[in-house]
Amino acid sequence: MIRLLLTTALVAGVPCAALADDILLRADIARATVYASGAAVERTATVTIPAGQHRLLIAMPDQASAELVQVSGPDGLAIGQPQIAQAMPLAEGALDSDAEAEARATVEAARDALMEAQDALAAADGEMRAIEAQMAYLNALTRPGDGGAAMPDDPALVPQILATLGAESARVAAELQSAQIARRDLAEAVADAQTDLRTATDAFQRLRPFGTSSDMLEVAVTAAEETEAEITLSYLTPEAQWSPSYEIDLDTESGAMEIERFVSLATYGQARWRDVAVTFSTATPDRAQTPSGLSPDPVRVMEPIQIEPRGSGRFEDAEAMPAPAPVIAGVMVDEMRPRAQMQVDGLSISYAYGEPVTVGASGEVTLPFDALVIDMETENRAVPRYDDTAFLMALGENDTGEPILPGEARFYRDGALVGEDWLPMVAIGAEMEMGFGPLDHLQLVWIDRSLAEGDRGIFVTSDTQLREIEFGIENTSDEAESVRLLYATPFVEQEEISMELTLDPGPDERDVDDMRGVSAWTMDVAPGAREVIRMTVDLSWPEGMMLNWRP
Repeated sequence: MIRLLLTTALVAGVPCAALADDILLRADIARATVYASGAAVERTATVTIPAGQHRLLIAMPDQASAELVQVSGPDGLAIGQPQIAQAMPLAEGALDSDAEAEARATVEAARDALMEAQDALAAADGEMRAIEAQMAYLNALTRPGDGGAAMPDDPALVPQILATLGAESARVAAELQSAQIARRDLAEAVADAQTDLRTATDAFQRLRPFGTSSDMLEVAVTAAEETEAEITLSYLTPEAQWSPSYEIDLDTESGAMEIERFVSLATYGQARWRDVAVTFSTATPDRAQTPSGLSPDPVRVMEPIQIEPRGSGRFEDAEAMPAPAPVIAGVMVDEMRPRAQMQVDGLSISYAYGEPVTVGASGEVTLPFDALVIDMETENRAVPRYDDTAFLMALGENDTGEPILPGEARFYRDGALVGEDWLPMVAIGAEMEMGFGPLDHLQLVWIDRSLAEGDRGIFVTSDTQLREIEFGIENTSDEAESVRLLYATPFVEQEEISMELTLDPGPDERDVDDMRGVSAWTMDVAPGAREVIRMTVDLSWPEGMMLNWRP
């Protein structure tokens, strides 16, 4: 296999030497590996190349965005240096595919049918004008006065003349009516033909056929003998990207969570994506290829900088004043060091889509991918003070054997849509936690009893404070519910502060998820009942200091 490398940014419009024959080729996108940003694309074309030296003219509408173009062919075929040719003229239909040729023929047939219908309508209009002229003449004969017909000398001829005029008037009127009916049918035929032409034209344009010019790649080839060759153009383009999306449905009875996965492919620019074998990859080919550089990092001491008051006169000459060290985002440049960015290795996964992909004129297509099912445990979770209701949570482990990539997701609870959110990355084997909307029948309660009139109130002096808080859940449904309640209770880190904390009832868990002070209660709430926790916080601190805390 012979490969030649071309960077399109470096070669533009260089004329090609005269060759024996020009061979025009259409190389459609056959395969593509699409990344989160950009794609590696392969165009292919099969051509019979006679013995001798020739020039291949390969149509490439997205040439302007192509990078690192490689041209390859079979062994025995010598391929010259590729060159760019912009806006080269094309004969109409010269590069039509079979589908485009058929659609173009349909448009031509529809256009011919419209012309025939218009010609028939024009002929009908001419016939109607002739009939209307006869009618006008007959009307003129029957008008009284000088413009009308003269009475015959023989009175016996009057009935005969009147009969003739009446018969002719009736005949002409009947012919005019028939002509009008025929014209109406012909006008409808013209309207139908116009609709057919518009439909055929729209269908043809949706195929995005080549026009009368196209950017091309010129490639000189030499064959020792007649060769049936598959020519491949491989290159990178930024004009494509993909992203996953999800529909996640939780069965609250069984705990089964079905994750239906979709792939959204977006393309830009002039490239036509039709029946392409697409592989979706999580790789990032544009990431850094080498580690960050290092420089010596000595430790030094220096005299403290004395900041002179403005207007002191120490630096009277502005040019003599030392320039301050530049600051970037609040950090002194001298203090900045190259920092390693976190990279996840071993997570490059490719998904070969099971059937050819076509992207329409909109440039976007969403493809069904597959479905994953994960068994989850459900939990009614309540966070008083900040929320009005409890929420349904699903907890489990990603045991699918593959990571769940980040993307937009719609969440359903027993088939009913509850909302949309961004699904974060879930690694293989990682714990996962997903929310499935509020539970309106589990109303949350938070009351500051310290503020109640007639109660102790908030007893605040310069160095003490007493707060009494109640928080909990009210179940307004007719079924009992189990709820996990979380609350961030206060804690003290400074020795100067003295605190007495009372929780009634006490929590089932303390320092949940290693978060200091976060406590959890598992509460069974009967239908129509309210369950509350009473918290008393008694604080004292040194006189003259200010307390920074609120419940």
